[in-house]
Amino acid sequence: MPVAENWRTTPHSLVSKVYNARQENAGPWQEKVSAMFTELLSKENLDTLPSLNETPNHELTDGQLVRFKGMVQDMYDPEIYMAEYETRNLSTGVRTVHCGRYRDVLHSSIKEEVLEESEHNVMKDRGVLYCVSIPGENPWVADVLTSRGDAQAGPSGTYHNPLKRGLEPAASNGNSEMESEEMETENGDAANHNGTTAEHVGGKRSKGEDGNPVAGLNGTAAGHTDLNLPIPNGKGKAVIVKLYDTPEGSVKLCDMLDLVGIVSLDPAMAVSEPEEMMGSSLPPPSLVPRLHVVQMKKMSHNNPLAGSLTLHQTEMESSRAQLLHILSQALLCDSLAAEYLLYNLVSKVYGRRDVQVLGKMCLNLFNISSQSNWSRRIYTILGLLMPGSHYLPLSRQQLEKTRFIPQKDFEANRLVSGILQLPSGTSLIIDETAMNDGQLSAQAVKNLTAIGNLISWQKVDYDFKYHTLEYETDIPVMVMSEGRSLLPSDFQLMVKTEDSPSNMLETCFRNISSLLNQDLLNRLRLYLTQCREQEYSLTEELQKEVQDDFVRMRQENQGQVTVDDLHAHLVLAR
Repeated sequence: MPVAENWRTTPHSLVSKVYNARQENAGPWQEKVSAMFTELLSKENLDTLPSLNETPNHELTDGQLVRFKGMVQDMYDPEIYMAEYETRNLSTGVRTVHCGRYRDVLHSSIKEEVLEESEHNVMKDRGVLYCVSIPGENPWVADVLTSRGDAQAGPSGTYHNPLKRGLEPAASNGNSEMESEEMETENGDAANHNGTTAEHVGGKRSKGEDGNPVAGLNGTAAGHTDLNLPIPNGKGKAVIVKLYDTPEGSVKLCDMLDLVGIVSLDPAMAVSEPEEMMGSSLPPPSLVPRLHVVQMKKMSHNNPLAGSLTLHQTEMESSRAQLLHILSQALLCDSLAAEYLLYNLVSKVYGRRDVQVLGKMCLNLFNISSQSNWSRRIYTILGLLMPGSHYLPLSRQQLEKTRFIPQKDFEANRLVSGILQLPSGTSLIIDETAMNDGQLSAQAVKNLTAIGNLISWQKVDYDFKYHTLEYETDIPVMVMSEGRSLLPSDFQLMVKTEDSPSNMLETCFRNISSLLNQDLLNRLRLYLTQCREQEYSLTEELQKEVQDDFVRMRQENQGQVTVDDLHAHLVLAR
């Protein structure tokens, strides 16, 4: 009995139909295909697609449409593929031209052969990226998506596996957040940042055009299953992304992408060719699926609440007051420190003038006691509010054994990740109270320098062995320390408590727990994202007032007020 075609499960059939009707349609058939998918992929239809981020690979079907939200971790040379190819039926001798777009292995029946030298064959290139789950993404983001049904959609629509245990309510995820962050920090030193076991990705040409098993783009040593994640994550995923008709330079390292594409899981791609011809083999598609993109959107943030909800002016004002109260409680009733911490969370680089970075605001809060896990508790609250953040305890062991900056592995032809390879908007919370006594090694000093460069210039120097390349970032950094930090900062503020931390911690954080509920958390999350993404501008009248104030300040404080001070005031004003 024939089964009706479903565009979610058999998108290749729709592409073939448009291709076969190419002579009847006006304009290039590729544009027709793109327009078709754009029309099909409305917001409602997107919600019915399975997510590679949450769905196990074995629950997916080769050739179906899926979604993936991730960060570009590495970029490779364009891959040559056969966009159109001709086959011949061995029984009848009939020749047919097929479409090879969105495929790794060319489709042909048992009684057909691919004519490699046919004049009808068309060779093109496609972009190839290595994308990973967004580093530092906090658990509540996945909880929100799961509650909408985005994360567990199956091939024919919304999917729910009755054998899986349901997620805990997001309103009570404070403890799970703490456990997750503790596991991340404790395991961070032992993470695969030493480059000894890793997935090797290269830039070899695909060999799927002739119908033979594919082996090519990257190489992984046998038995190695490292996904090259910047921040270790047991639930992290990786995909090899194929892009079509994408302008050069439109996608960069560390961009966050929302992708819809045709997943390729053909086991033939796991078969290697001789090492002397192709180098090491690709990771099998069962571990790292291939995704042929039909729709791509660059994301400026990964807050799933921001697309469907908007706070009005009165709600913004009330949310700000509530957020300041919570931050003040986390800082043991220091309202001024809470204000500065809020400014740090919503700070954003809005321009660069020569070596000056406009908009950055690194904050050093000192007088933070190392007792009672105060810094850890502060981060737990921030993790519940921010869509992306990372807690970095600056211990001597962490500095010596962890790779902070990405490093190029030329033998494997891949970029080995470092924990500073983060997408824009990820809050980096550095805990200097974890620093212990001892002599720092050369690697530790190198890592400290990398953090200093990130703070001062919002740049990370990627290590390409014989030289370094600077990559611009936009990562708000907050440093917690007992005394003034040894790292550079834009603002240093002493946290002043009304009583000793040991007497206040339990009471203040108990007050926070009594305040937090799902509705309030969502409003505060939305508030922070709206503030950070909002466009700001100064009118000509206000610009003149700022200029006059700056001139007056320089006259009143001869030689003590600089351009950096003006920039600092403008950042606070924003």
